[in-house]
Amino acid sequence: MKITGGWAALRRDLEGTIERLFALPPEDNVEFDSLLRPDELDRLGYLRNFPHLTCLMCAIDEADLPAFAAGRRLDSGYAPPATRLGLLPATCYKVYLDLEGQTLPGPVRVGCVARCFRHEDKPLDRYRGYNFTMKEIVCLGSAEDARAHAEDGAARIARLMAALEVPFAFEAATDPFFDASSSVAVLSKAAPTKREVVVAGRAIASINLHRNYFGAKFGIRIGPAPVHTSCVAFGLERWIAMVQERFESPDAVRARLATLDAQPAPGEPAFA
Repeated sequence: MKITGGWAALRRDLEGTIERLFALPPEDNVEFDSLLRPDELDRLGYLRNFPHLTCLMCAIDEADLPAFAAGRRLDSGYAPPATRLGLLPATCYKVYLDLEGQTLPGPVRVGCVARCFRHEDKPLDRYRGYNFTMKEIVCLGSAEDARAHAEDGAARIARLMAALEVPFAFEAATDPFFDASSSVAVLSKAAPTKREVVVAGRAIASINLHRNYFGAKFGIRIGPAPVHTSCVAFGLERWIAMVQERFESPDAVRARLATLDAQPAPGEPAFA
């Protein structure tokens, strides 16, 4: 996946557009690294849901260093004996780990961005890669706060798509953020917890309700109760691929984004 010239600058501009669209002040935005300890990756529940997508980072074993220093070639048959770190599959996970054990004074929103990694089991193309940049707006609060954030996110995405004049749809998705054995996963079968923003068959963003799964798992509370969480996630490289197919230049995209100050367009509800 390669983004060059003005399109690379547009990706940075798009991140700023999302922050303004969600009215996030600079102090509410954070950039995370892409590393997880193995125990963190395990506690998140990602391995139970997506072992085939999980990426791990290893180091050359100390006993093998002299051989590589002498010119040994690295090939796919080399298997380091220990896993040192896991690679982040979704930016919002860092928010829950960062707030672990805390009691919040009230509902909060966090804008966050990180490079994420997934060992994709589908063909790679301009929309799908092993690593990508995920920008998210995360809400932690009551059940009502989390749902309102999801619905608000849907309306703001509709406003953005109206400015770009790009047709889209919300479609239910089935890949959960949480442990497939949890009660939240069972509930999600009856009521959707994830909707994707789909353009011409391609998902470019998602809206996710986690209920109180992460609040309970990581001891994040408001008062005595675990927080409920939701997030609105944007795959920035996917957005660039989408606009490159529809606009002649980055400036043409910027001209459309400049109309975001106009009256917001009504959005289809993300969750019925």
